[in-house]
Amino acid sequence: MLTRRTLLHGSAALLSTAALPLELSLLPMAAQAQDQINGAAWRHGLSLFGDLKYAKDFAKFDYVNPDAPKGGIVRQIAYGTFDNLNIVVSGVKGTLASGVAEIYDTLMVSSMDEVSTEYGLLAESVAHPDDHSWVVYRLRADARWHDGKPVTPEDVIFSFEVLTANNPQQKLYYSHVKSVAKTGDNEVTFTFDSAGNRELPQIVGELQILQKHFWEGTDEAGRKRDVTQTSLEIPLGSGPYKIKAVTPGRSITYERVADYWGKDLNVNVGRNNFDEM
Repeated sequence: MLTRRTLLHGSAALLSTAALPLELSLLPMAAQAQDQINGAAWRHGLSLFGDLKYAKDFAKFDYVNPDAPKGGIVRQIAYGTFDNLNIVVSGVKGTLASGVAEIYDTLMVSSMDEVSTEYGLLAESVAHPDDHSWVVYRLRADARWHDGKPVTPEDVIFSFEVLTANNPQQKLYYSHVKSVAKTGDNEVTFTFDSAGNRELPQIVGELQILQKHFWEGTDEAGRKRDVTQTSLEIPLGSGPYKIKAVTPGRSITYERVADYWGKDLNVNVGRNNFDEM
């Protein structure tokens, strides 16, 4: 099931800052704090094999056409029927409609021209120690749900907790995650049950993030939503598509989100081109 890997200042530098005002002499320390967390360097991507192909400020993936036209409709076949739009209980209760994952962003996204490599999507950066005993993700400040509300560390924690508590497959997949906690305004840390598993930071990066305040709220009829049950209510997402229409058991239509928060990210340039699916 697995799918996925100093700043030093010498004495001369210290002497050169000794005569500077305090706020200026602390600049190297401030830079180090921005570049690292608990001694681990912030990264824009992760790879199990060698260096990343794409530098931090890459413009796009090489395999996309940044000038690809937007528009049109693509129709695809899906076998069988469906009675559920709630991914939490997918494979446990009911039958999930095809394509529902398209409405949700993940922390990281895979590169299609590298082996076992991911770059930040909801997360602008990621850090882990050399022993891979934990990983921390820093969320993008401008990441938004389709209702305009920000994606928060609380959403990440909620998603991990409800997915692993209600879906045996997800519980197994993330079984080596010992705990998850908010460790900064936009930061979430996953601590593992042991060191040495190089894939775990990237496995966590695949986590689909659900909106906490949607699932803990009420529907249009005033009924409290239950994330542990099947549902045909259209869920709220953060991804490039949202559900436009549903005919239960027969068809589902997704439309491209015109004001999608991440449409200009380098990992999204040239992608998500159809107006409808």
